[in-house]
Parts: sequence; structure tokens; C-alpha cells
Amino acid sequence: MLKKILITILLISKFSFAQEMPILSGIGGEFSAISSMTGKEIKFSKFKGKVVLLSFGYTNCSDICPFTLGYLQHLYAKLTAKEKQQIRIIFVTVDPEYDTPKHLKEFMQHFNKNFIGLTGSKQTIKKITDLFQAEYSKLAEISIPTEYIRRVNQKTFNNEVEKKADKSSLFSHTVAIYLIDKMGNTRSLEYTGTATKKFIEKIQVLIDE
Repeated sequence: MLKKILITILLISKFSFAQEMPILSGIGGEFSAISSMTGKEIKFSKFKGKVVLLSFGYTNCSDICPFTLGYLQHLYAKLTAKEKQQIRIIFVTVDPEYDTPKHLKEFMQHFNKNFIGLTGSKQTIKKITDLFQAEYSKLAEISIPTEYIRRVNQKTFNNEVEKKADKSSLFSHTVAIYLIDKMGNTRSLEYTGTATKKFIEKIQVLIDE
């Protein structure tokens, strides 16, 4: 009897979350970008069948981007092995001039080897941000070696190429985490302030759809 009650409560809870996550029309869509995993162009539709958590940022960011990816790293660690297979965590750079696929891969692997970075031309990034109604703008360009910028993990960026880099750009950008279902529809905008437990429950609902 108790087991039936618990199952009923679980089903009601999942239905409630599904009701809270209608398709957000006009946010998201098809695009192509360069993957940090392969260095080759990939279409977003390639991720259909997976639940996607997508965010924007750049590797020279010293505060919100490392915090967001750290939050996603913590969330990802709480998922079961089976759930991890059903999701993809994607980070789209807003600084494509600096964030090459190789650079992005090194940065993403600090958080998790399965996290995917996407880059491309300025036009590509503009198209993606427009699709997701995300905003970003360059605030300043600092003429100092990027090795001195406060980073998540200094050792990851200590090669000679990095030391010779003489400029770094500062950006403001949208900080939302887009929760996207297996059909490629944006269903919710989350933030690092979202309780991990609640976020995971939403992910589980989309996995089960």
C-alpha cells in the first residue's frame, strides 16, 4: 500500500514539473558550430534524443562562468550513470576570437571531460545568441598577458602560447542555463540559484518524456 502511495506521489510530482515546463516558443533553434570535442563543425540537431543544458560565457571570465560551470559540475556529479548518458552539457563561447576549439577543450575538461564547448565565427555566435534571445557585449580589451588573468585553474593555461597572448577581452553576457528537451525545444531557463535537487528533478522529467 505504502509503495503504491509513493509511486502516486512521484507521478504527481513529475506531472507538476511537466506542467511548469511548457515549450518556450521563439527561444532556441537549429545552428552549426565548432565542437571542442572534435574541432569539427556539428549541428545542434545532432543532440536530439538527449536533454541539453546550454549556457553562454568565455574562458577568460573570472567570475560567473567558472561559477556556473562549477555548479553544473556539482549537479552532474549527482546524476546516475544512466542519467549522465541521457544529457549533454554545452558551453557556447561569446569570445570566438580567443576561444579556439583546443582552448575550449582544455577549459571544459577542468570541469568534466564530457562537457562540450562550442565556438565558431563571430557571425555564428551572433546567430546562436539571437536564436536563444541571449545578450552579450564586449566591455573592454585589456592589454596584459592573459597568463595573469585570474583563472579557474592556472596550471591548465601555462603554456608558452598563452604567455605570449597580449590581450584579453571582458564581456557581459546572459547567465541563464537553458534546459532543452530531447526534441530540441527550450523548456526552462535556470540559474545557479536554482536548488540542485529541483534542477535534477526537472532534468529527470525531460529524460522520461
